[in-house]
Amino acid sequence: MHDPRLPAGCTQADIDARFEPEEPTWVASYVTQLQHRLDRLEMIRMELAADCFDGAYDGADILGYLDDEMETVRMEIGRPQLMGRD
Repeated sequence: MHDPRLPAGCTQADIDARFEPEEPTWVASYVTQLQHRLDRLEMIRMELAADCFDGAYDGADILGYLDDEMETVRMEIGRPQLMGRD
């Protein structure tokens, strides 16, 4: 049975294989949360890419912002660094 706290297609074994035994316990949970955020940003981007926006912020501005935010989340997933966490 799939754990609803994990991203779609991700199992506990995937998480165990991704993280080193010496990493703090918060890392797996944090990265899972980031993956959920990335999944949601990708969904929003796909929905907004289908629409046309005019005005102060056009579609390219909005999609560019989402692309930047997704890249930031991807970088954090690759190397999580929460200050002051054990």
